Parts: sequence; structure tokens; C-alpha cells
Amino acid sequence: MKLKKVKFSLMALAVILGAGTALASSLAKKDTPTLYYWTGTTYAPAGIEDYDFVCEWSQFGICTYTYDATTGTYTRYKYGKILFLR
Repeated sequence: MKLKKVKFSLMALAVILGAGTALASSLAKKDTPTLYYWTGTTYAPAGIEDYDFVCEWSQFGICTYTYDATTGTYTRYKYGKILFLR
């Protein structure tokens, strides 16, 4: 009888810890940088990927850039060709 109580307690603890871990990992802050695209003369905010735009495959093109505040330059973020959805 005592062994069943211990087994039940350990199983309940495992379920609670598993649910807590799943919740904590899903609430992790996803730090996505502001994405920009090249308009031909300047950089403009691109929006949210897969909502405002998608990056189609392109062998030599650059889809989006990020701004590096420490150097003051735009660096490539993702290769491809930008296609706006909205």
C-alpha cells in the first residue's frame, strides 16, 4: 500500500513538472530584431515575416537586413527575394 502512494506521488510530481516546463518554455521571450529591406535607395522596415512578407528563394539576392546600432550599418539577415503579402 505504501509503495502505491509513493509511486502515485512521484507520477503526479513528474506530470506537474512536465507541464510546468512546457509552459515555461512556451512563454520564453522570442527576441526578433526589426527587419528591413532595400528599396533601391534606402532601407525601409519590412514588417513581420510570414505575416507582411515572405522570403522567396533567390540564389544571389538578400531578402532582409537588420540594423546594427553599434556599427551603424545594415547587415544581411536572410537570403532570398522579398515578396509582400499585405
